[in-house]
This record gives sequence, C-alpha cells and structure tokens, in this order.
Amino acid sequence: MPIVEKLKDALKPGRKYSDDVDLGKLLTSSAKKILLQKIEFEPASKSFYYQLETLKSKYILLSPALQPATSQRGIEGPQKQSNDLASGSSDGVPHPQKVLFPVEKLSMKWERISRVGAGLQNLGNTCFLNSTVQCLTYTPPLANYLLSKEHSRNCQQGGFCMLCIMQNHLIQAFANSGNAIKPVSFIRELKSKRTFFTLPFLPEDAHEFLRYTIDAMQRLV
Repeated sequence: MPIVEKLKDALKPGRKYSDDVDLGKLLTSSAKKILLQKIEFEPASKSFYYQLETLKSKYILLSPALQPATSQRGIEGPQKQSNDLASGSSDGVPHPQKVLFPVEKLSMKWERISRVGAGLQNLGNTCFLNSTVQCLTYTPPLANYLLSKEHSRNCQQGGFCMLCIMQNHLIQAFANSGNAIKPVSFIRELKSKRTFFTLPFLPEDAHEFLRYTIDAMQRLV
C-alpha cells in the first residue's frame, strides 16, 4: 500500500474515503484536533536537582576544578580555600589591574524613577543614531553611572570625551521630558575626522555607531 493511502487510512479509521481526498486537509484537521486538546500537567515526582545529580553520577569529569595547593607552612584546605573565595581568585583568573567601577555601586535597576526623557529630532537621516542613543539612555547601569556625575568629576580629557557627551545628553534628556531635543553633540563628532562615518548616513550604520560609541567610552576608562 502506498504511503499516502496508509496515512489516509490512519487519519480516517473506520471510514471510507475516495481517492481524491486531499491529504493536506486531513493532516490539518487532525492537527487542529490535537492542538485543541487540553493538556493536564502533573507535578514532578522528583526534583530537577535530583535528576541532575543522577545524570552527573553517570559521567566522569575530565577537567576537575583546581584544588588549593598546600603551602610551605603546611596550611591547606578550608582556610586557603575560603581566602581564595573571598578574594575571587579560586577560579584561576587574575585580579584586574584597574577597577573601573566599584561592584557595590553597580546597580542593574534604576536608582531613581523619572519621567520618560525627551525624544530626539532627526537631523537628516540620523534615525540610526537616535535609536542607538535612546537604547543607551535607558540602560539602567550606564544611566545610573552617568547621572551620578562621577565620571565628569574625575574626567581628565582635554578634548573629545564620549562619556561626557553621553552624560550631558542624559541630563538634558531627562530634564526635557515631553519635548524633542537635537543630538548635535553626536552629529558634530560623527562629521569630524575622528570617525569613519561618511555622509550621507545610512540606516545600517546603527550597529557600527553602537560599536563606535561603546569602544569610545571604554577607551576613556
């Protein structure tokens, strides 16, 4: 029996059908019946943690974690391990040479609730820039840092500073809620010889502008 007839026979058990029956319609109607059925869920008899541990017991770890070595004074084990955990060096990653921002001051949520900031005017096909700047403006960790003005208090850049531009923009944006402002400071920088952007600006420049902006801010810190 051909596979088409087998499928028809399975989809229409106990009923006769003609040869011109559309197999696609039969599959569609059967799929609808299945999708409309109510699925009853039951709580798991065993926790996910138990299942995970069961799976772990079936495998051999080829690259075990580094164990704290015994010191020359004979001090080993829990004391050294606790010190490593406290200092963050137990994973073998060296400490950073410079801390850009204290981790205790880094907040992933808004430090203060403000009204929605100002919109941005399009200054000649600058929608790529406006959308990118707006995304950065409403990124809580970056906004919290810039609105605290901690960077401007310690900034030693004599000329162009992307962090200062972003900080001034955030302050201006949240001070003009309900209005539209012109991102002239960004446009002025893009038109200068410091960047690789050329006129006319293109919509696909958004990704390149985001990379350029983040790189420019990272170089300053």
